[in-house]
Amino acid sequence: MAFAACPECGARNLRSSRVRGFTERLRSLVGILPFRCRQCGARFTTLIWDVRSWRYARCPKCLRYELNTWSDHYYNAGGWVRFLVRLGASPYRCEGCRCNFASFRECKERFSWRKHRRAAAEGGKSDESAAS
Repeated sequence: MAFAACPECGARNLRSSRVRGFTERLRSLVGILPFRCRQCGARFTTLIWDVRSWRYARCPKCLRYELNTWSDHYYNAGGWVRFLVRLGASPYRCEGCRCNFASFRECKERFSWRKHRRAAAEGGKSDESAAS
């Protein structure tokens, strides 16, 4: 996610968490949603509205901006998604949660396996050098 990081460990590998209680439900109406870090398990809330990125498409499930596109040849979309694509929406796929959707907004950042693997390798090397 480009807009939030875990306050405990700083990782950006987050997932949305269930809304608990009445106050969290009220806060979620204005855009303050709960998330859980997949690295350390910490649960926290953060504001999801960023005025600078309203014009970009993001995953409806995990709210990531790193998206790929999908083809009708490989994915059988539902009726509403097919309708949106025929109207001119772009078909996007989130590689983080594997969600396929369509949006009229432009893509902010293309997901690249090469970049993803390089970041994982650099993270592993820095951990090994810190341990020695």
